[in-house]
Amino acid sequence: MSRLIFVALVCLTSSNLLPTSAPGNAGLLERAKQVYRYMAGFAGMYYKEHIKPVTDSYMERAKDRASAQWERVKSRVPTFRSTQDQDQSNLIEIFNI
Repeated sequence: MSRLIFVALVCLTSSNLLPTSAPGNAGLLERAKQVYRYMAGFAGMYYKEHIKPVTDSYMERAKDRASAQWERVKSRVPTFRSTQDQDQSNLIEIFNI
């Protein structure tokens, strides 16, 4: 991430988007907005091209794994519930409750 910021600052310095250090610069706020827009665009582009393709595969894998685990739980719950009912009915028969 620090390399990304360094590259962005080098680009901004070379493209003369950074404000001058003259006192009373009336366009300082406008320059700051330009720098912000440039950095936001650069960060968005970097995310779309470098980070998102890598993380998407991990997200899909996690979703698939969670879905498979949930299906396993759902398939075992009725079985577990029916064995509890059977055990309870067996206890009732044994103790004649």
